[in-house]
Parts: sequence; C-alpha cells; structure tokens
Amino acid sequence: MEANFFRHLAREAGEALKGRRIEKIHSPADNVWTVRLDGPLATRHLLFRPAKHAGLLFFSDQKPANPLTPPARVMWLRKRIQGRRITTWHAHWPSLRIALELTPSRRDGAARYLLLDLRTGLRLTDELPDGFDETPDWPELREVLQSKDVWRRYPQISPPLRKRLHALEGDEAAALYARVRNGDIPERLYVPQQPDGPGLPLVWPSPGQNLTFNSALDAASAWGLPTLFPDLEEQAERPEQVLLRRRRKKTLRALAKLDQEKERLEGLLALREHGEAIKANMHLLSRYDGESERLPETMRLPHPNLGPLDIAMDPALSASANMERCFRMADKGQRGFTHLARRRNELGRELARIESGQGSAFTARPGADSPEAKPAPLPKRWKGLAVHLFTTSDGFTVARGKNKKANHEMLSKAASPFDYWFHAADGPSSHVILKRDYPDQNVPLQSLQEAAALCALKSAFKKDGRVEVMFALVKDVRKVKGWAHGQVSVQQVQGTVAARPDPDLETRLARSE
Repeated sequence: MEANFFRHLAREAGEALKGRRIEKIHSPADNVWTVRLDGPLATRHLLFRPAKHAGLLFFSDQKPANPLTPPARVMWLRKRIQGRRITTWHAHWPSLRIALELTPSRRDGAARYLLLDLRTGLRLTDELPDGFDETPDWPELREVLQSKDVWRRYPQISPPLRKRLHALEGDEAAALYARVRNGDIPERLYVPQQPDGPGLPLVWPSPGQNLTFNSALDAASAWGLPTLFPDLEEQAERPEQVLLRRRRKKTLRALAKLDQEKERLEGLLALREHGEAIKANMHLLSRYDGESERLPETMRLPHPNLGPLDIAMDPALSASANMERCFRMADKGQRGFTHLARRRNELGRELARIESGQGSAFTARPGADSPEAKPAPLPKRWKGLAVHLFTTSDGFTVARGKNKKANHEMLSKAASPFDYWFHAADGPSSHVILKRDYPDQNVPLQSLQEAAALCALKSAFKKDGRVEVMFALVKDVRKVKGWAHGQVSVQQVQGTVAARPDPDLETRLARSE
C-alpha cells in the first residue's frame, strides 16, 4: 500500500475502530485475518492481509469463509483479545503500521496493543517503538527528484509518488508535493483501473481511468474486495495452483541468489592473479620473511601481464603463505563455479516445468469484456451437484438446479454469501445462482435479465410472455429447519426483474464442463 494513502486510511480506520469491541478473530487463509467487531454492519469485519508491496486493510460487511478448525495461532489470539474494546489508535504511517490500544485484560500475554503492520503481519505488544506517533521529516523536492535512494531515509517518498512527481511540470509537482507533505485531507481519492483489476489506491490520479472516492475507507474497500476474495477462493478451490506459484517464486529467488554467488566466486577467481603477482615479485618480498619487518596490509605489485595490482595481504603470514592462500581461494572459486552451473541448470529445469506445465496459473485471466475472455472455472464445491451451467453475455457463471435436492445443496454447500439467488416472485420455480467474484461486484443489467430468464424458463409461468423474478443475496436466503428441500425464507430482496422466457436462451448460454 502506498504510504501517503495509508496516512489517511489509518486516520479514518482508527476513528471508525475507536470504542468498538472485538467479538472474534478468524484466519480464512495463511496470513489473512478477519477481525469481527460490534457496531454498524458496513464496518462489521476488518480484513487484513500483510504483504511486502500490496498489503490490504479494509472493512466489509461480508466475511470470507473460514476453515472448520481454527489454527493454533488464531485460538491463541482469541483468548487474548476477544471481548476487549479498542480505546484509541496510534499510527506510524510511513512504515504502514497502525496500533490499536485495547482495554486491560488479566489474561497472561494479553498485551496493551494490537499492532497491524501491512508489511510483516499482526502481533500483540506492550510497548510501541519510540517516536511511533511523531511526524516524519521530509526532504526538499529537489532531493526527491534527484535521488533514487531517498526512500531509504524517508519511507514516505514511495515509488508511486516519485513517479508522479517526475511526470508533472515544476509548479504542479511542487503543489502536489506540498499537499502530500502537509497531509491535507484530499477531496478525492483514486483507484486506478487496470486491465487485470484495480490498482493501488492513491491520493492523486494516475494516467488513464480512475475510480474516485470521497473517503480512504471506500477506496481501500474498492481495491481490497476484488483483490482478496478471488484470491481466497482460488486458494480454497485450487490449492495446487497456489503451491505452484509459491514454488515459482521460491525458484526465482534461488536464481537471484545464484547471481550473488557468481559475483562472490568471481572475486575469489581474481585472487589467482594476485597470487601470480606475489609469485613474480617474491624476490622483492624476501625481506619480509624475518621477524623484524612484517608485510603491510596492502601492497601494489606488478603483474607480468596485467600491470600493477593492489593486493590485500595478511601481515600475520609470510609472503609465500599469502601467495598460497590466494591460489587456494582461487581454486575454491573454480570449484564453486562447477557447482554453480549445476545448480543453475537444476533451477532452470524446475522453472521450465512449473511454467510450461501450469502456465495459466501465472497469467491474469482477461476481463469479461475481452474478446479472449473465457468463463472462470467452477469451484470444486460445485462439482457433483445436479445443476445446469450457463455463462451470461458478460461472462458471469449461472447455475440452475435440476431438482429440489440440487436447489437445497446450491445454497447449503456451494454458493458464496455474496452471490445472487433468483426465484420466481409469485410461484414455484427452480433456484438460480449467479456467481460473483467478490462482494459489491457490479453485475450488468443484461446478465441480471439473462439469469432471471433462465429462472423463468423453469417456473410455473414459463409459457407466459412476462415473468416477475426476484433476486436476493445468498446470505439473505435462509433454509428453515423442518421445511422441505427447496423451501426457503428470504429476509431481504435486492430487486425484481421482468423476464421474458426465451427457449433459445438456454442454447446460447449453455456451458460445458
């Protein structure tokens, strides 16, 4: 997350959290946390996922699915923070950290602060680092524009900020830098729209299309929802692909380390030339063999072919021992190159197997409006259900139950809480589910009409020219104990669609699995 955006997000989130009680904490996936709070539904769940470059922190009224058995780390945290209130907050926004101060607890290990670090993770602590709340120093704009390493001393000078300042003219760059440095509350916040989804939220617009928001919380949710929920579903449904990506990342890191090892070995090989220079000048170094005079730490000696070389010497050794040490280290470097080449070949073959065998795991899927778009693979929990599958004109997957049992199992086993459920408004029909990737995902009107028409075709009114079909969120459709399969109670209807039963629609939208 960009630090200057996090400055405003931390302030808004901190104020929204102040006074709230922590009801429970979950971990739907490795290093992903859901903190359930009391209070308004819109900010009921705080979702947190640390990452080196793209950490997530946002509120949602929907929570991700959790594993049946909570990990030990989750149970440990529950015992120490559950039921405690957040009294106030502190932020060191340049380092992307916010600390939530909690009411006291007598339980052992129940520390004073819950620290959320968007780079490293979540932990409890009794003390915050010195200067945690202090305002950071800022460099002059000239240093920001000229120094590539300015971020090392001033972490709030993020790469996106430097890139934007370089793209602006002098007065515009100075004005933006002054607003960012002063921490002025922006009238608009921006989420860049990219081919593979939303980009990092910012306090300035990026070139191209941007979504605009009045608050940092809204911007963080607009980025976090379509980022986190699809990732979690993929981890749950396609764990082998997640493991492949991790293997690929690990292999690339190992290859990068081999490049560092190559530089070290080249330094060892260069010692052979130093040994040759010492050998060629041994007659000049004989006076150092006695105890009266020791070798200096560095000497400049002529090499027979390369000219003068600056050579590091070990004064505790004789000239001949220094020469032998240079040759010995050079031989070690030569042997290392043999192992280096073998290891590089092994890693290269491993990377080729990963990418050629599962290439699609590392390629972003085109958007629904792309000519190359293909329907998303159906999650494993849908497999084996008696459903007809369809793909709408906008690329959304639609499932329609073939019988009462399937209607029941779609709701109880397969559908996500934020999917849409369709049913004839005034009589019996099949249940239809339109699958969404994440909460708040916009579904075009055409897809809603197509899903409603598919529902109407399997209703008591299929011969009518117009059928009223209602739709609701799956989380608002409840199965009632004792009722027959397929009978449900709907707590809140999102809307109704006037559908026209077109028998040809089933053929056009039918999907093969």
